[in-house]
Amino acid sequence: ASDIWYDTSMEKIELETSVGKTELTVEIAKSMEEREKGLMEREKLESGHGMLFQFEDEAPRAFWMKNTKIPLDVIFFSAKKEVVNFVEWMDPCLLPQCPSYSSGVPAMYALEVPAGFVKEKAVKIGDKFATLQS
Repeated sequence: ASDIWYDTSMEKIELETSVGKTELTVEIAKSMEEREKGLMEREKLESGHGMLFQFEDEAPRAFWMKNTKIPLDVIFFSAKKEVVNFVEWMDPCLLPQCPSYSSGVPAMYALEVPAGFVKEKAVKIGDKFATLQS
């Protein structure tokens, strides 16, 4: 029997920080359309869940919270899957103009998680994530 949660756009990843390893179930946003929609219009994001944005190359990234109803943290990773920067507590924005949150440095991945995750897990520059085999 297959896992009920499993879907081609879902993966399990493990983030290793100074407080230990944390397993997350993430939706994968690979296409431009998936990355543009992101977590817009979602009413909630469960603890232990997130959205992993995958890009074709390392470049400075910018995210905004337009039409996003839940506060989020975003963690930016290099091609080597190492944390290069993060933004804590991006507020929901339902206005026509919303602020942009930049990686500040080149990133190939971005992980959106419920607000407070970065602080709770003591995420730091250089922490890593790995994709777990299902």
